[in-house]
Amino acid sequence: MVRTKTRARTFEEKWPNGAPSIKLPPATKIVYDNVVFKDHTGAQALMSWPNRPTWGPKSSLPPLASWIFYMTHPDVPRDFDGSLLYSELAFDHHLGGFRYEFFFLPGATVEQCHAHFLGEMEARGTIWRQIRKVRRAMKLKKQENGEEETKDHPDHEECGFETEDQDSDSDDEATPDSGLPGLVWPTRKRDGHYPDIYRGWFFIYPDADIECRTPEQKEREMYLVEFDPVPIPDWDDEEEMDEPICSRRMKAKSDDEFEGGIFGWMQIKGVSHWEEEANEATGDALKLGWESW
Repeated sequence: MVRTKTRARTFEEKWPNGAPSIKLPPATKIVYDNVVFKDHTGAQALMSWPNRPTWGPKSSLPPLASWIFYMTHPDVPRDFDGSLLYSELAFDHHLGGFRYEFFFLPGATVEQCHAHFLGEMEARGTIWRQIRKVRRAMKLKKQENGEEETKDHPDHEECGFETEDQDSDSDDEATPDSGLPGLVWPTRKRDGHYPDIYRGWFFIYPDADIECRTPEQKEREMYLVEFDPVPIPDWDDEEEMDEPICSRRMKAKSDDEFEGGIFGWMQIKGVSHWEEEANEATGDALKLGWESW
């Protein structure tokens, strides 16, 4: 057998009618939503989150998964663009789809911020209230479409921490803040992570300048505040429990610290049961056409 060499076809031979039209999807542009609202005391607060209108219709529905910041410097503006603080740090640590809330308590102590957090959660409830609402709505929609329920959610009955409003019949009660999403409050013991010694957390930002975009700005120091210690069965009863409230000063981003700074800690904490459930509920709520919680 004689093997012959095949000549490569020219452009005109390959596409005599011209090259085929190839349509690429539009570039994904992130638009950051900033919404001013009133907290449980009537004071002005701010929430901010990334929105991607090129993925579909732009929605005003904030994500359920969130991080809470207390701005304690008296000169911090009340209506700043929240993305200037978190967008670059979130990109560095692959934190997508979170809502960031900013409460303004000039000169507040850790204890005062903690008291405010508890008051806000009491007024708005936890994310599990919205998650249950979405599940009921999705179940009803499937029944109307003649579809079978394929996924059960036994999490609340089976394990761990019950939310304070878990057995409440007030899911549909109208409250002044009924359109606001609830706050994160893990339901599983230690949430599957070894470092989860505390059930609750928030952050304190002590500077007047809110930008954290340049390498120098990303080294700003903030406070990680954790509270409500989780009992550890393996510990001896006589061993001293953790402090009720633990505060640590950390850089926003750090290659020297074990967690990688505040946002490195958030990256670890965000891989969790509550984040998965919150994201699923947010996605389902968008499919249902919801514009508020």
